[in-house]
Amino acid sequence: MAEIYINSNAPIKHKVFWKGEISDADSNPIVEVYDVTDDPALIPELTPDNLIDTLTTEKTEVDTGVYQVFLPYSFTAIPRQLKLKWIYTVDGSEMTKVHPIFVVPPYTDITQAMDVLGLGVDPHDPNYKTYFELSEAEKYARKQIENFTMQKFYLADQLFTIYGSGADSLPMPFRIVEIHELYENDILLVDKVNGINNWSYDLQISESQFGIRINRAHMLDNTVYTANGMIPPTINDVTGGAFRKDVAYRVQGKFGWGVVPDEVELACIELMKDYFNKDKWRNRYMKSISTFDWQFEYDSNSRVGTGNLYADQLLLPYVLTQMLVI
Repeated sequence: MAEIYINSNAPIKHKVFWKGEISDADSNPIVEVYDVTDDPALIPELTPDNLIDTLTTEKTEVDTGVYQVFLPYSFTAIPRQLKLKWIYTVDGSEMTKVHPIFVVPPYTDITQAMDVLGLGVDPHDPNYKTYFELSEAEKYARKQIENFTMQKFYLADQLFTIYGSGADSLPMPFRIVEIHELYENDILLVDKVNGINNWSYDLQISESQFGIRINRAHMLDNTVYTANGMIPPTINDVTGGAFRKDVAYRVQGKFGWGVVPDEVELACIELMKDYFNKDKWRNRYMKSISTFDWQFEYDSNSRVGTGNLYADQLLLPYVLTQMLVI
């Protein structure tokens, strides 16, 4: 899975194969860039509707048949999913290759990680690591963190369908930061972006941010209405909670984290250290080490989390199964 960091323009490379060998194209390929963020399966038709630009490419100076393209910064300003369609000819035959590209935020600043890990910036330094090696280490750490916590620590627009339980609250599978739209089945109830409320309830994000709920603080019960000679609204006749049992509610909004928590960043650097560290046993739930013939015994927890005790302790407050949902 090819990735590029948010707010960056690192080269995206493509190798041309012809008759089983690396070959130069007849001319530099062109690249059509499509935005497929709204299609999680990444299998949409590539149409003019999701085509955002056509870019020229450069041939690398050293390698045969290797071409690269640089995305404009505007394309990497937010997390998104792109598809790059490479178009070129070899020996007069037209070729097309389509590659998915994920624009992702790193869980730590690469330069900061270099300082913490004591890595050199000079290629002649024995501790020097290339940008590619650093990004691969960060990717390894990020995936370990996401698999352990079941969360992604950046913001993304997402859509979820949740079934009501007859309560005034609706749990979300991930942390929600903004509510955009709420549908009951296919009926629009709330559109906060455009200031539309077709519901008689005040919809809010729950205190834990892992759910949405109804705010009844300012709602009057039937007693107040009748005491003042008024007819209670029909909404007060509804029994149970606002989110009706077994009814599908479609929630669209912004989910995730606006800023990577400090503990997650520290865990990311710790796991990057593991990626580069040849002594793989260090800090990995080791119960005992025998100095004769190097017999190791691991704690059973080494297979549960990231495999790094310190990283797991840092991440434990962010593991979803340990959190209060509503």
